[in-house]
Amino acid sequence: MSRRRRLPERTELPSVIKIGVYEYELIHWDPLEAEAEGSLGNCNRFEFKIRVRTDIPDSSFAETLEHEINHACWHAAALKTKAAEETVVNRLTPLQMMARRDNPEIYAWIDRAIAQKD
Repeated sequence: MSRRRRLPERTELPSVIKIGVYEYELIHWDPLEAEAEGSLGNCNRFEFKIRVRTDIPDSSFAETLEHEINHACWHAAALKTKAAEETVVNRLTPLQMMARRDNPEIYAWIDRAIAQKD
């Protein structure tokens, strides 16, 4: 019999995610609102809000949260849409490392969520 470690409730995650010099509010997105947008999550770089819908499994929530954090990193790095791969990697890596450093509770939760098998 295997024991799965129980994840902290998503609502206990920090409400602020620091990305470079920006602070994004983490919003637990109502499924009806998310469905109206046709999305699992979004990152609004003008309002500095990251939304992830609440009715998805932990592993999907974690992946969506990481995806939206990467959008915030893209914005913080001021990348253009036609940036070359090396440029993207070189510019995003330090921001992603800072995001992990500055948000240990968020990333600890993500790490635990993706380690589990649903």
